[in-house]
Amino acid sequence: MIRIGRKRAWSSNLKQVKVPFPVVITKAMEATPESQVTVVAYHTNDELYSNEAKRLYASALRLNIPVRITVIESQGNWIKNTSFKSDFLQKIRHELRGPILYVDVDAVFHRSPLEYLSALDCDIAFCRDLQDGHLMSGTLFLQDTTLAIELMDEWSKQCKLRPDVWDQKVLQDIIDNNINQQKYHIQELPISFCWIFDRESNLKQSVEYIYIEHLQASRSAGNELKTKWFNIRKKKVQRRIDRISEVENVLFP
Repeated sequence: MIRIGRKRAWSSNLKQVKVPFPVVITKAMEATPESQVTVVAYHTNDELYSNEAKRLYASALRLNIPVRITVIESQGNWIKNTSFKSDFLQKIRHELRGPILYVDVDAVFHRSPLEYLSALDCDIAFCRDLQDGHLMSGTLFLQDTTLAIELMDEWSKQCKLRPDVWDQKVLQDIIDNNINQQKYHIQELPISFCWIFDRESNLKQSVEYIYIEHLQASRSAGNELKTKWFNIRKKKVQRRIDRISEVENVLFP
């Protein structure tokens, strides 16, 4: 079988977005105990997402970042599994004390973000996509405040009232409505905290370091069009495969 799609997966602009995954770790890149931030993630118990979790854990371990990864039962499909995020974070925010950093399980750490985040005075912090400004829920920081708990309660509630709306959009609507109410104290993070590895719009913002890179596991579902003679892989899937190989060559030499 001939596989088509690899040679043209990376344009010259996309190659500029791809940053080297750090091979050597310095003290300045590692987490310090003083941050007191708990990193949390979750995934379903299947091969794809279990492998994502192993990669996330390995990237955190070498930076001395403590991470708490929860395995959940599948909620029925990919959309329901991702929408479980609001319930997951509602529960976690009620249970744990101290600041919480949530990352999607298909992420990897380049350097510790905990020291930067622990100094923030806010209820929630997140990145916005530099192309269209939408909220990106792949990285969410929650301080240990009453209003952060209320926000997670409201997010979970609104997701149940709007089951056909992407959970990320539901949270964005709550946040955008807050602009006038000014109830929640919000901070926006640099794109380096939710760096999608091949998002060309990332180049619009100058960043000193990449903290958290997201590898877009959702692309791996139904990623190829197969015929008797040809196997046509989508370019964005091929880019993910290439990037995972680069990262894992460092993490699992």
